[in-house]
Amino acid sequence: MTWNRMAQPHQFTTSVDVISVTIFETEAEHGLDIIDGSGGVVETLRYEDTTPEQDDKLARLYVLARRSALNIDSVLERLAQGLEL
Repeated sequence: MTWNRMAQPHQFTTSVDVISVTIFETEAEHGLDIIDGSGGVVETLRYEDTTPEQDDKLARLYVLARRSALNIDSVLERLAQGLEL
């Protein structure tokens, strides 16, 4: 699954078939929007709508999406090579 940056900071998106998933982070919460092929919102998850376990999963998904979209592993590898670690 490939995640991409969105125009808004701290937001990332991916697509599965015609469904788009957007995940975001604010100072207070993580959230997720699922959007169908015609642009309609299928589901929206916010902190107040989730259990603590679900919020932990949203937080982990956000980290994975961010690392994928920003290509963090490659950046860290290049940095280590540059520092000769």
